[in-house]
Order: sequence, then C-alpha cells, then structure tokens
Amino acid sequence: MDILLWHKLLSPYEMAVAELMLKFNNLKREYQQQGRYCPIEQVIGRVKSISSILDKMERKEVGFDELEERIEDIAGLRIICQFVEDIEKVSALIRERKDLDVIEVKDYIRNHKDSGYRSYHLVARYTVETIDGPKAVLVEIQIRTMAMDFWATTEHSLQYKYKGRIPEKVSSRLSAAADAIIQLDREMSSVRDEIMDAQLSSKMRYNLVEDIVATIENMYRLTSRREVEKIQDEFYRIYRLDDMEELIRYHDQLDLIAQAYRAQSNRLGQGVKKIEE
Repeated sequence: MDILLWHKLLSPYEMAVAELMLKFNNLKREYQQQGRYCPIEQVIGRVKSISSILDKMERKEVGFDELEERIEDIAGLRIICQFVEDIEKVSALIRERKDLDVIEVKDYIRNHKDSGYRSYHLVARYTVETIDGPKAVLVEIQIRTMAMDFWATTEHSLQYKYKGRIPEKVSSRLSAAADAIIQLDREMSSVRDEIMDAQLSSKMRYNLVEDIVATIENMYRLTSRREVEKIQDEFYRIYRLDDMEELIRYHDQLDLIAQAYRAQSNRLGQGVKKIEE
C-alpha cells in the first residue's frame, strides 16, 4: 500500500475512537448527574500505530486487501470498571446501543489465557461520517476491572521488553500475580455494596455542598451582606459536624429562606415599578 494512504486509512478509525470516547464519557456523566451508580469508571481509547498494524499483519499473514476486515483492533476502546459484576452491565449497555453492531465476543474472563490475561472483548461495527460519505469500521472494546487492567498493562510492557519471549521465571511470577488479581476482584466484590453506598453518599454530599454554595452566592443579590454572612457561618458550622442528615436539613431550610428573599425582592421590584409609573 502506498505510504501516503496510511493516514487516509486511519482517519475514520481516529474519528470512531474520538466519538465513542465522548459518548461513553457522556453516559458516565449522565449516571452521575442522576445520582445513580455508574458501572463505567474510566474510558481509554487509541488507534493502533502503523508499526503495530504491520507487525500484526505479518503475524497473522494478512494482506493489505483484507487488512480492515481481519485486523479487528485498529480502533480500540478500553472501559475500566470497579467490579467484575460491572463488566456484564457495561456489555449489556453496549449491546443495546443502536450505533454499535456487536459481531463477536471474546470472553477471556471465564476462559482466561494461559498467561493469566483476563478481559472481556467485544468487536463491533461503528459508522462514522467522512467527507466521502459514511464509513463502517471495526472497533474492539475491552472491558475489565482496574485490577485486571493493572496486570494486563504490566504484562504488555514485559511482552514488549522480551519481544514476546518472557523468561519462565518472570512468566511464573506473572501467573502468580494473575491469581492474586482474581482473589482481589473477589474480595472487592464481597464489599461491593458497602463501597457503592460510600461512593453514592460522597457524591450526594458533594452535590449538596455545591447547591448550597450556589444558593448562598445568589443571596448576595437578594439581601444584605450581613444577613448572608450569618447564613454562610451557619453553613460552615453544619459542614464541620460531618452529619449528612443535618446537611440535608440545612439545604432544605436554605431553599425556603432563599425563596422568601426572592419573593421579597420581587415585591420590592414591583413596588418601585409602580412608583415610577
């Protein structure tokens, strides 16, 4: 293939990665805004380098004419989860999407590789709009836990260092580490409910504080600085108590106070208008 054609070939894959990363991050943000637990912890994307594509073509004996059909991971997305249970949830979210057509599943969690590699892979078709019209490309989506990702990243670095021929001593230690990763994921799953409760509570506290601060800022336009300073001092006192119920009570009470000040401000504004008329 002409060297000048490489960037034209890879451009739709770059578009696919950028679009899908944006979509999945927006999905994560939507979960958070609704105060719901999100099974997606992090989204990472990349387009395979030309050298990596050439290496894979040589290993799999793939010609340029069949490159885009047989090399399934030119565009790659990695979705990191906190818990093993989240992997199936993310997989279901992907299968339900209208913009992705899943054509292959590779379950390396139930059937992990001999090296100890564990991950859940989906190969899907995704269509991007280019200046030459719509273009369907293959995207490999890897779904794994943070622990699995740590192991896989380490193993990938060692594969690169030893050019795919990892010494037996190192390989056996990697295998032992893979067993430890399995146990870690199991332990994390055993306290999953407690962790989720703690995270949701932290998010709720964050949202309450943000809302309270925004309300107090707006009150500077509605009443005297002296009154607002009393209100903010009370907020700081409540915050230091580290009591969620008290914070919720203060938030609700502050809403009522702010409504009263807004109503008073509106009445004053209407009075001034009548005088001017």
